[in-house]
Amino acid sequence: MTSASQTRCALNLGAPSGKRPRILFIVHRIPYPPNKGEKLRSFWELKELAKRSDVDLFAFYDDPEDAKYANELRRYCQRVYLEKLLYLSSRWNAVKALASGKPLSVGFFCSQKMAQRISQALRSNRYDRILVVSSSMAQYVEEAEPVKILDLVDVDSDKWSQYAERQPWPGRWLWREEARRLSAYESKLVRDFAATLVCTDAEAALLRSKAGQGNIQVLQNFLDITKYDPRRVSLCEKVRHWQPYIVFSGSMDYFPNIDAARYFAHDVLPLVRREIPEAHFVIAGRNPHPSILKLSSRPEVQLTGSVADIKPYICGAAVAVAPMRIARGVQNKVLEALAAGVPVVTTSIAAKALPDSLQSLLSVADEPHEFAAAVTRVVQHGGPVSSSSMRAALRDHMETQDLPRHLERLLLAQDSRSPRDEGLTER
Repeated sequence: MTSASQTRCALNLGAPSGKRPRILFIVHRIPYPPNKGEKLRSFWELKELAKRSDVDLFAFYDDPEDAKYANELRRYCQRVYLEKLLYLSSRWNAVKALASGKPLSVGFFCSQKMAQRISQALRSNRYDRILVVSSSMAQYVEEAEPVKILDLVDVDSDKWSQYAERQPWPGRWLWREEARRLSAYESKLVRDFAATLVCTDAEAALLRSKAGQGNIQVLQNFLDITKYDPRRVSLCEKVRHWQPYIVFSGSMDYFPNIDAARYFAHDVLPLVRREIPEAHFVIAGRNPHPSILKLSSRPEVQLTGSVADIKPYICGAAVAVAPMRIARGVQNKVLEALAAGVPVVTTSIAAKALPDSLQSLLSVADEPHEFAAAVTRVVQHGGPVSSSSMRAALRDHMETQDLPRHLERLLLAQDSRSPRDEGLTER
């Protein structure tokens, strides 16, 4: 990897001729290592920006171990500022936000130190673009003059509404209130920023229905399919011992994943094991919630915890499941399984985020008996299409999208758009 500071062909973002444009990139979570959905997207964006721009990165991190990745990020950035998101202060700030009528998530990521550092960077540098990932980080550039682009990825306010439906009181009230406040804030940001990015057409349609006006664009998630080639992925003895197994992957401290894994283990897996007694359920993901840890007392359930490389656990599976009951946007776990040529059984709420060309590769079921029947059928007889066909279809989709070029077009296009122009989704 060459240094981001080396001379390359520059984007034409209004910088003087021959000079690489400068981009301020603000992210709510450190984009490295790219070991979960939100990091996969933001790290890909960073790499693409760094090819033809000088990037200053500002981000929070939770895990103290993540601070050591600053040097890795400097390979792509002119400047890297990482700030530890403190456990007590972030939660106290969320409580203060609740009392003041602001979204909890905005308060959670509020930091006077981060605000000072970003303000200082804005005073000291002439940025050609500002790219902000997550509505919670928009607070730091609300008054900034450079062209601002917001990557929401998903419509998080709708996700909070879904959370509320699966919580008892007072959690239900709290999440509904967060959904209401965040929806209003998202709509304001759509109107105030030059462009707002989301990852699917469905997200764009939902956001447009809420915001009413604004420049809303679709930038789909990128996945490097070559890294998931099963012929290049070695399976350790532990993985081989579990076969045949069903895999569910993802961060296991994330509520939609916790809910999906528990639902499958309690309501679906027993039905599968009536037909396939030797089947194991492998939950592959970092930071398992206490309710997930309890599942490991069952001999047919295996937990991996944090792993250096998720690919062997996906490639070794007979089937990947995404039994999501709460979902917005694209499930990267589905894309990863397709890239590995592993059949996928998922719910309709997760499947509908994908384009028709990829939905046809999936087995879709919502009720426990239907889901179990689909999993059993795949384990015993294989998926609806061959492994090579799955990988080829995903590769064709990614090539057709030409996402690096599309990101470039989105950045370039904002020179001629007013922040309050009525938006049309580009594909």
